[in-house]
Amino acid sequence: MEHFFIVMLMVGFSFYSSATPMVNMEEDKVVEKNTQQQSEIAVVLAKLPKISGYLQTGWNYSTAGEGTSSFQAKRLRLLVDGTVTPNLAFRLQIEAFNGIPGSLTPNGQKNLQVMDAFATYTFSPAFKVRAGQYYLPLGYENYDISPATLETVDFSNIVYRMVCRNPYEYNFVDYGRDLGVMIMGDLFPSEKDFNHLSYDLSLSNGSLPMKDDPNKSKDVVAAITVRPIKYFNVKASHGWGEYTYTDGEGKRSLYNTMNRTILGAWYNDPNGVFLRAEYGFLKGENGMFDERGFYALAGYNLQTKYGKLLPLIRYDRYEDKANDMTANNYDRILAGFTFQPAPNLKIQLNYQHGFYSAKASQALGRDGYDQVQLMGLFRF
Repeated sequence: MEHFFIVMLMVGFSFYSSATPMVNMEEDKVVEKNTQQQSEIAVVLAKLPKISGYLQTGWNYSTAGEGTSSFQAKRLRLLVDGTVTPNLAFRLQIEAFNGIPGSLTPNGQKNLQVMDAFATYTFSPAFKVRAGQYYLPLGYENYDISPATLETVDFSNIVYRMVCRNPYEYNFVDYGRDLGVMIMGDLFPSEKDFNHLSYDLSLSNGSLPMKDDPNKSKDVVAAITVRPIKYFNVKASHGWGEYTYTDGEGKRSLYNTMNRTILGAWYNDPNGVFLRAEYGFLKGENGMFDERGFYALAGYNLQTKYGKLLPLIRYDRYEDKANDMTANNYDRILAGFTFQPAPNLKIQLNYQHGFYSAKASQALGRDGYDQVQLMGLFRF
């Protein structure tokens, strides 16, 4: 009997020893299958377009004109970035709450607008080709900065009046977009993770976005950026175009020259001093357009335990010599801050005081205006 129990124990031990590896093998296969499925899902997700966007909303108070005190949905943008091939990428950007004159609904509400719709092929960092509707490389604020990264709530008038407008075709902001093709690249890489030279050369319609060119002429915009040291660069950009003009009697003139030039310098230490300045001018044929603009922005990047803080001041000036009695002739001082407690949240408070030129003050019946803006920008 004793021998019987010993034999049974040995058989059981043998069975357990042989079965255990089989159980482990089955578990390993399940784990391996799950890992493979997760890997396949990750590959599929990586190939899908990336969807992002942001909302900028808050309160605006101003004494300009009849004055206003209103909550605002200033911007709501949706971006889709995708990869067609390893070297070919595309971007689509749509904006809601668009207040462009002429694009409002019949009852004055803001509506949707296609901002960007372009593809970019990268042959190398030194040579890329972009086609579609894109932002023109005129100045810093229109090309190197977006509303999501701008230090103040609003751009300077160098952008709104010079870059984001085609005076012959229409006379309102179009956010500096146009349909065309552009080559660009970065040259002479530094050991400190920046390139000493960047260039952009654009050929576009010079008309309304999402609209065919009304004449056979094309806009040419060229820009070059030089970075002698890591945090400092200088930029020169020039735009030349011929535009269709329709006078008050309905007579069309197809080819009218307008030139835009913007020069700037920018120093930005992420843990210290921030400085940027730009000067620009716009000139049209026969003196129909003759405008000058300048701004200088200064601040200091602070890293606090609550988040990033940028206190800043800005001075800007604008002259419209062809219409020297309008509100586009002013000096303006801004003081405020940008606070970023989290990567996807930015809070901005801006106070501005503008004072008009002598002729504009006399025509408008006031010396200037005040404005307060409190905005939050929420990314996703």
